[in-house]
Amino acid sequence: MAVVVLFALYFSGKSGGEKSAAENVAAASGNLRIAYFNSDTVRENYELFKVEKDAIEGEMKSAEERLVNEQKKFQQDVQEFQQRAEFLTITERESREQKLGKKQQELMQLEQQLTEQLQSKEADVNKKIFDNVEAFLKDYAKKNNFSYVISYIPGGQIWYTNPALDISNDMLDALNADYAKNKTAGK
Repeated sequence: MAVVVLFALYFSGKSGGEKSAAENVAAASGNLRIAYFNSDTVRENYELFKVEKDAIEGEMKSAEERLVNEQKKFQQDVQEFQQRAEFLTITERESREQKLGKKQQELMQLEQQLTEQLQSKEADVNKKIFDNVEAFLKDYAKKNNFSYVISYIPGGQIWYTNPALDISNDMLDALNADYAKNKTAGK
C-alpha cells in the first residue's frame, strides 16, 4: 500500500506536504470573507468628493473665462491691425505682426498652462480621495475580518453582488463623518 502512495506522489509531482492551488483555495475559502461597495453610490454621496468636484469645476470655469477674455482681446487687436494695416509703414506693419504672433503664442501657452494646472489639481484631489477611501477600507476590513473589499460598478466585471455584503452605507457614514470632523477642525 505504501508503495502505491509513493508511486502516486512521485508521478503527480508533489511531495507529501504540498497541496495544489485548488486545494489551497478550498482550504482558505472557509475563512474567506468578502465585502463590496458600490463605486457610483460612494462617488455621488461622499461629501469630500462633491466639495472637491465643485471646487475643480469652479476653477475650470474661471480658467475658461480668463482664456476667453484673453482670446477676445487678441481678436480685437487683430481686427484693429487689419483695419489700419493699409495706413501703416512696412516697418510698423512687421512690428505689429510680430507682436500679434507673440501674443498668439502667449495665448497658446496660457491655455496649456491652465490645462496642466487643472489636471494637476484633479490628480491631487483624486489621490487625496483614494488615500482616504483606501485608509478607511483597510481599517474596516481589519476590524470586520474581511479578506477582500472590492469595488462594484454596474456594468463592470462583477455581474452579481449579494446586497447583504454591500458596505456602501457604512462606508459613506464613516467617510462623511470623518470629513465633517476634519472640516470643522480646519484640516
